[in-house]
Amino acid sequence: MTAKSAVSSTFKSSCPADTARLARLLARRLAGGEVIFLEGPIGSGKTFFVRGLAAALGAKKLPVSASFNLMRSYCGRLKLYHFDLFRAGAADLENIGLDEYLFRCDGITAVEWPGEAVRIFSGLEPLRLEFRLAGGDRREIIARAAGASEKLLRGLKEKWLKK
Repeated sequence: MTAKSAVSSTFKSSCPADTARLARLLARRLAGGEVIFLEGPIGSGKTFFVRGLAAALGAKKLPVSASFNLMRSYCGRLKLYHFDLFRAGAADLENIGLDEYLFRCDGITAVEWPGEAVRIFSGLEPLRLEFRLAGGDRREIIARAAGASEKLLRGLKEKWLKK
């Protein structure tokens, strides 16, 4: 992640249940209009996290790896617009309409593999989640926020620590 952020926190997940708990805690804090960028290697838990987010938002159909679909949406308390840009190049970003989903008040936009989107939408202040493998099922999820997403991250960290 190259963007400078005002607030950061590291969430240590010892198992998939911890990662799902973090997704649930975040979902409870979402009001609509939030943008989340998820980065990390293949198999680090990005899609698993988005799946937990969708479930916590009350979606009946849950996300699967969207690598062959650039975007899928899921309906729950809020809509979840799930973009997977693993296979997308710079030219694709201008044609898929990502900008039409950013900050929509009826839902949340979660973008896996944001890559070029970070450059094209450089003025964004999304919540950035970087997933790191930490051995076995353990993960470190480094969250970075600036602007409006800072309050979201602070509240998430407070709830996480209460276990």
